[in-house]
Amino acid sequence: MTVSDTGAFVRRPIARPRGRALVAWERWGSVSVITIWALLVVIATVQRGVLSQEHTTWPIFRHSYPHLLAGVDLYGYYPSEQGSGAADLFKYSPTWALLYGAFSPFPFALGLLLWNTLNAVVLFAAVRALLPKPHATLALLLMSPWLLHAVQSSSSNALVAGLIVMAYLTMERRNLWGAAFSIAAGTLIKIFPLAAVSFALFRPGKLRMALALTVTFAVMIALPLTVISWDSLRFQYANWERMITLDENDLVFGRSVLGLVRNLSGVPLPNWPAQMLGSALLLVPPLIRRDRWTDAAFRLRFLSSLLVFAVIFNHQAEHQSYIIAATGVAVWFVTAEHRALWRVAILAGCLIGYEAVPYTIAWLVMMLELLLASPRSRERVTAAHP
Repeated sequence: MTVSDTGAFVRRPIARPRGRALVAWERWGSVSVITIWALLVVIATVQRGVLSQEHTTWPIFRHSYPHLLAGVDLYGYYPSEQGSGAADLFKYSPTWALLYGAFSPFPFALGLLLWNTLNAVVLFAAVRALLPKPHATLALLLMSPWLLHAVQSSSSNALVAGLIVMAYLTMERRNLWGAAFSIAAGTLIKIFPLAAVSFALFRPGKLRMALALTVTFAVMIALPLTVISWDSLRFQYANWERMITLDENDLVFGRSVLGLVRNLSGVPLPNWPAQMLGSALLLVPPLIRRDRWTDAAFRLRFLSSLLVFAVIFNHQAEHQSYIIAATGVAVWFVTAEHRALWRVAILAGCLIGYEAVPYTIAWLVMMLELLLASPRSRERVTAAHP
């Protein structure tokens, strides 16, 4: 299956015979990676929900819905409700506090299992929809260590990665409302998935996309009004804004480019200038190479670069955040026309190195490839379905 300049998928007129190794990989590799991901979810759930409940993330999520109903500050400290680990804060929107109500009726471990499963399934399904099966299987296998980190911390990072990929896919299929939902849902968890709006900047129908985003955001922001009053919702959003402001001024925490530069320079540089610079750099390739935006392979590589960008320029990036960047690197690696040794070296560095360094190198390489790509070049792999 190949792809045209417009992103439409066409079948080859003559199918070339597939080797036995490829057939076996398609059959057993898929089963194996499903088994591995399922085991990782179960192992992390048993570790955090059965053998020990000292990790604070899931208790914070779990109690956000009762806090929303009670009208107390969602973003305050409630150490008595958390585990014995360091106290932390709820940092998502009131809308997500409402949606966590779907998990609140269940016992601690079962609710955690359902939450971890949701994260893994959304990301797994997104990657499987993005790539042909053999390449999706390899990408998911490469992402497995980072999935474990994400579910061990009960984080939402795998879900966020899946939503960004789904935003790209739905936009590729001209489903603007589906793209708007994915972007809004991701942004109301963590602000940086808003960067996925860039998928629409170089396409026709920008006004329709803007309308879809406006309506979707308005509906999702107002969802808590189904269980709380307008005054209570305003109170929660004011508290969220205060928490985000404090979070933005944190110059100590984070495994990102920003933290790396501060550590090396010894200068307490603020976050926003580097984030603005990173955002501008992200958009340079599609702005300069507008002739390539009709090429689906170019757009896929831009998706990879955006997934990595969303983490390395996030001042609050943690070890578990890198499942998002790992998705980008895995897609970039498996869709490369040539699996050169230097690509393998970058991939290996992302798997074993201090995350900010190898992932920044990978991102710069992606940006360079976007800038230097030949107008007539084509990648062998893009997406599995129209």
